[in-house]
Amino acid sequence: MSGELDDVREEGLEGVSPETEQENAARAGSSDEVRRLTQELEQKTREAAEANEKYLRAAADFDNFRKRMQRDLVEFRRYANEQLVLDLLSVVDHLGFAIQHAGEKGQAVQGMQQGVELVYKQFRDVLEKFGVKPFAAEGEPFDPAKHEAMMQVVTGDVPENTVVQVMQEGYLYHEKVLRHAKVGVSKKPAIETHNKKNDEPVNG
Repeated sequence: MSGELDDVREEGLEGVSPETEQENAARAGSSDEVRRLTQELEQKTREAAEANEKYLRAAADFDNFRKRMQRDLVEFRRYANEQLVLDLLSVVDHLGFAIQHAGEKGQAVQGMQQGVELVYKQFRDVLEKFGVKPFAAEGEPFDPAKHEAMMQVVTGDVPENTVVQVMQEGYLYHEKVLRHAKVGVSKKPAIETHNKKNDEPVNG
């Protein structure tokens, strides 16, 4: 009986084909590959989540920076001319003194004129300090980028299209034309043509 069982065991072992062994090995290898890919997927998912969090933080920081810059720009524009206004206050003070003295009894007209001239000079000095200064126009060729022609002046003393009169000064703000000069521009006089035959005496 024992011999028969041994024969059955041997027959059972001999019945496992090489193909079945290869399938079992393939299943084991496939399971390891799935496990490895699952681990890699989990790692990539964590990395993506971390990258997304960093992006959200960077986007929030940038948005805060942009809002802060906008606030600073509004504040800068609001108070950009603070120093100019402060310097002009002294000009206003001197102009007020001149008006006050002009109203006092016995104030000479010459003193009033000198006071206004002083304030006028001080005013121009403050403007020039901040880059605002007049530019020469009279005697210059007419330039529409700097001049605004208000009238034509007939004259043969200068070339045509020359600025011969300045009615309002033009100003530069640094290198930019802040205000055009209002000017009169020269125009050649019309030349009368005569018929020489009509000018010659008639022989009779």
